Amino acid sequence: MPFLHHLYRISGLLSAVSLTFICGLILAQVVARNLGTTVRDAEEFAAWAMSAAGFFGLPYALHQGAHIRVAVVTRFVPKALHHPMEVASSVIGLVLACYLAWYCSSFVLESWRFKELSQGLVPVPMWIPQLPMVIGSVLLAVAFAERLLCVLRRRPFEVGSGDDVSSQAE
Repeated sequence: MPFLHHLYRISGLLSAVSLTFICGLILAQVVARNLGTTVRDAEEFAAWAMSAAGFFGLPYALHQGAHIRVAVVTRFVPKALHHPMEVASSVIGLVLACYLAWYCSSFVLESWRFKELSQGLVPVPMWIPQLPMVIGSVLLAVAFAERLLCVLRRRPFEVGSGDDVSSQAE
């Protein structure tokens, strides 16, 4: 599904942009301190960017095969169980990702309903820095759903790992 793969890459790019933003904030803070001033709420914005980097990175990392896998387990089970294990792990991942997406969505919706503002010097509506949690977790759920379909069809999903699902299932 090239459209979804494009979304995963965009998500990864947004994660990288968030990390670059953090570096820029730190650099600006260092320069400002040397000039005897500070950057307002730099720590708060950096924390929000770190959260965005983590959540935007989740679907991209799954598609690249970069999430932690316990491959040692497959060495101790018969090859006939490898495919059912992949299916089970994809289902578990999908269920957890859907729960995460639901929880993040309700959390951000609550912040929007109550018009929560940040506590720092710059009042920011909290739903804005929380929105990447929703986008990243929803994309992660979509990626797990696609992964499950690929595993059931015995087709590879991960593009970054050397071992794909079809070779593991044989």
